[in-house]
Amino acid sequence: MRFRRAIILASACALLASCGEEKHGAEQDDVIEPESRKGADIWLRPTDRTEPALWLARREAGAEIEEGERVVERIRAALLLAQAHFLETDRMLANRTAQVGEMLAADGHAEDFARLIRSLVEVAATAGQKQTYGELCQHYYNLRHSGVERELALQMLASRYRTQKQFR
Repeated sequence: MRFRRAIILASACALLASCGEEKHGAEQDDVIEPESRKGADIWLRPTDRTEPALWLARREAGAEIEEGERVVERIRAALLLAQAHFLETDRMLANRTAQVGEMLAADGHAEDFARLIRSLVEVAATAGQKQTYGELCQHYYNLRHSGVERELALQMLASRYRTQKQFR
C-alpha cells in the first residue's frame, strides 16, 4: 500500500515538475527574442550563410538590401581592411559593429558602419600589431557616451594605442 502511494506521489510530482518546465521554457524564449525582434536576425551566427558585409548593410539600413548595392561594397572593403588589424573574423566584426552602432545611435551619435570600421582600423594600425576589435569598440563607445566628440575620441584612442609600439 505504501509502495503504491509512493509511486502515485512520484508520478504526480513528475507531472507537476514537467508542466513547470514547459512554462519556464516559454518564458525564456520571450526574454531571448523580444517582440520587437521576433523573426529578425539579431546576430550573425556561425551557421548563417549570409555574407557579413551584406548582413551588416541590411542591419544598418533596417531593410532588405541587394548584393550589388554600394553600401555592401563599402562595408566589404572596410571588413577587408580590418582583417589585417583585428583578431576577430568578419562575422564577429559585423556583429560588434552592429552592436556598437546601435549603442551609438541610441545616444544620438549614429554612424555609418563602413566609416566606423575604417576609423577603428586607423586607430588599430597605430599600434603596429593586431588588436581585439570588441575591446576597441568598447573604448570608443565609452568615450562617445561620455560626451567626447567623434574626431577627438579617435585621436585619443590612436594616442593610447600608439604607445603599444614602444613596448614591442
